[in-house]
Amino acid sequence: MELVVLPTGSGKYNIIDTKDRKVYSVTKKRRLVGNPITTLHDASGYALYSMVRTESGKKPAFHIFLNGRIVLRVQCKSMFLSPCIAFDGDDHAFELRGEQVNHFEICRDAQPIGLLDTEIQTNGEPKYRITIEQKYFDDFFPLFAVVVDKCYGTGVK
Repeated sequence: MELVVLPTGSGKYNIIDTKDRKVYSVTKKRRLVGNPITTLHDASGYALYSMVRTESGKKPAFHIFLNGRIVLRVQCKSMFLSPCIAFDGDDHAFELRGEQVNHFEICRDAQPIGLLDTEIQTNGEPKYRITIEQKYFDDFFPLFAVVVDKCYGTGVK
């Protein structure tokens, strides 16, 4: 399965498939207190997953929620030398690792299952391409590209 994640500004993203159909969208809603909530919606607008930044700074961290329950804890492990982001959940552990911030291998329980590549569009904005084996795909994978954008966004240009 292949998806393309396109930033549209102000923390919003459109996710399209290989036939240029919008299959997901990501929006950001500001809270009165604390960090904004980033929400992944399906094509019909139904909210699937929410994400909140729990730590800022050089190694940010996030929590990804499903129905109010944390399903993944995300931690940026390394910013420059062998960039790495860990996604720890109750069922599985995922990891994005690479030699550069524009090319990550997606691993599930230490086994490679796909790739997340960053390309620069003609307007200078990044475009994230997720390629993953169909049998491992889950709806939260577009949020992996959002996390990469939030951690390394300025470094991929």
